Amino acid sequence: MMTELNLIWAEDLNGWIGKNNTIPWHVSADMKHFRKQTMGHPIIMGRKTFASLGNKPLPKRKNIVITSQKINIPDVIVIHSLDELKKYLMEYPAEYFVIGGATIYQQLLPLATKLTRTVINADIAGDTKMPTIDYDRWHLVDENEHVEEGQVICRFEKWHLNVEKD
Repeated sequence: MMTELNLIWAEDLNGWIGKNNTIPWHVSADMKHFRKQTMGHPIIMGRKTFASLGNKPLPKRKNIVITSQKINIPDVIVIHSLDELKKYLMEYPAEYFVIGGATIYQQLLPLATKLTRTVINADIAGDTKMPTIDYDRWHLVDENEHVEEGQVICRFEKWHLNVEKD
């Protein structure tokens, strides 16, 4: 088995993913989608994202926190550098989900093989945007909308890296 790195996030129509270190909306369909996609898979996040989860690991997933701080978090694997993470991923192949934040997405985007994006059908000003992604390098493999009361609430997309373009 080889390691797959899947970036998963939700963004509004203008690419905002966060505000004040939180998700600036509550869309239950997106939360259910996130849970379904990541359950049983190891997840990778930065320290601030971990803090935004209440400093508790998400259940039924191996939680990996990347931080330069020398900290120990019970029931969490703490990794201190990108090189250390690469070694870990080679040693423990699996499909990993990268869940944030923006700096971690930026650092791991070059290693990603899949993208799982939710587009929230709203314009919600934030303070953190998803790093720019060159979608010419990716192939859309699945897309569907979540509709409530006749209105599109969000759109779920799955993208795979174009192998021939690398």
